[in-house]
Amino acid sequence: MNPKPEYENEGYKPSGKLENKVALITGGDSGIGRAVAVLFAKEGADIAIVYLDEHEDAEVTKQKVIDEGRKCITLAGDISKYEICIEAVKKTASEMG
Repeated sequence: MNPKPEYENEGYKPSGKLENKVALITGGDSGIGRAVAVLFAKEGADIAIVYLDEHEDAEVTKQKVIDEGRKCITLAGDISKYEICIEAVKKTASEMG
């Protein structure tokens, strides 16, 4: 993505609003989706991200979430397909409760 999106706010002070919650975020590999994933992790949520095919970008997001001390799974697939959506929810629930 050019220009590279900004997704971290060094001055942000989390308050634990999402402690022990799970978030399933579509488009979590970059841009707004990555920003949401990182901020939700800062607030205490474990994260599942669904993305189309940018595997390297998804791994960057996953590492940023892990760096915040939270769990993260990545799920590649086209969410315009019903079956992918169902699979994403099932996998998120089975791996993260």
